[in-house]
Amino acid sequence: MTSEANSVQAIPCRYPSDAMRVSRSADGTRHYFRAEGSSNEEYSYQKPFILELEITRRCNLQCIHCYALATDELLPDELTFAQIQQVLHDGAAIGIRELSLTGGEVFLHPEFLAIVDAGLSLGYALRFVTNATLLTDELLVELCRRPIKLITVSLDGVSSEAHERIRGAGSHAAVLSNIVRLKEAGFCLSIITAFSRLNITEFDALLAFCIAHGFNWQVQLTSAKGRCDEEITLSPAEYYALGEKVAAAYTDRLPIRIIPMDDLATFSHFWPLSRLAETWQGRCTGGLLNIFVRADGQVTPCSALCLAECVVGNIRHDSLISICTEERCRQVLSWLNPQQLTGACATCPFVNECNGGCPEILLTMCRSRSENDYCYHRIEQQRILNEVF
Repeated sequence: MTSEANSVQAIPCRYPSDAMRVSRSADGTRHYFRAEGSSNEEYSYQKPFILELEITRRCNLQCIHCYALATDELLPDELTFAQIQQVLHDGAAIGIRELSLTGGEVFLHPEFLAIVDAGLSLGYALRFVTNATLLTDELLVELCRRPIKLITVSLDGVSSEAHERIRGAGSHAAVLSNIVRLKEAGFCLSIITAFSRLNITEFDALLAFCIAHGFNWQVQLTSAKGRCDEEITLSPAEYYALGEKVAAAYTDRLPIRIIPMDDLATFSHFWPLSRLAETWQGRCTGGLLNIFVRADGQVTPCSALCLAECVVGNIRHDSLISICTEERCRQVLSWLNPQQLTGACATCPFVNECNGGCPEILLTMCRSRSENDYCYHRIEQQRILNEVF
């Protein structure tokens, strides 16, 4: 490490929390506001909270669960820097103030820092997701010169065996080393883990690692899309067991935040599992609190819904402004309502709060989009029936 990289420190950043305050009008309509501060700025399909921007699908790893089908080759139709700038301008014009850069691997974009600068110049609070294997001394120095809100690092296991089973040989030592370097430089870091049968036994070790280093931890499922084979995804019973572990950590008095994603926020009759439902916003907020622009220009309600049937346009011929003004994300998710649910979901006591749950799980993991097999309540009811009969 160069002497400059050894001594450089990140610019101290203080940005408002991402926590949301949800209120209901007399007709039951939900309204979303940032919880921190006194601002009454409302987020909606016409003005989402955060712009997720996939700046490249090129990656130095070939993770077996990759939803993006990332490879080490550049996509022939990736957005140009000028087109990315236009997306950023459109997002700022709408009123989006949060920007998350994703890949692929963001460090592989030749103009990564220029994209960061473009976002910062437009007033975005900026964060990015990385596998953290390609951090150089030079890049670390440059990042420290910029006010980065958050760096989220993908880590699938504390053991090299678990992590490299998913991400490939040699990836584990690099990510652990660079996590330490980023922490020592003073960046705000969080860890993100997607659980499958390949790393479910790593939960306790990952939790201990995050606590020891003071990292908030985002936890989610690996779903059967992209390069992911359904055989490695969790069964409903395994999902329930994961939920119990997440809930126990979520309700414990830990010095870090446990951040369950929407695929883990189904309803339960039992404590502490029942507490995870409080992280559910009352409906899918794809397109409302998130909007996702892919490296080829396609737009979907969020990165989890990067599915062909969820595409609402392409910024090469549809501006982000028109996509949001026309509320296309609301329209593409209009099938998410209690009236269209069937089976156990249709008769569920939580139906009006849940609306079927996370649409990504309904579309990629369930037998039908109208009945959620990955639901704590459903699993609990089935267990009772199995005991009786």
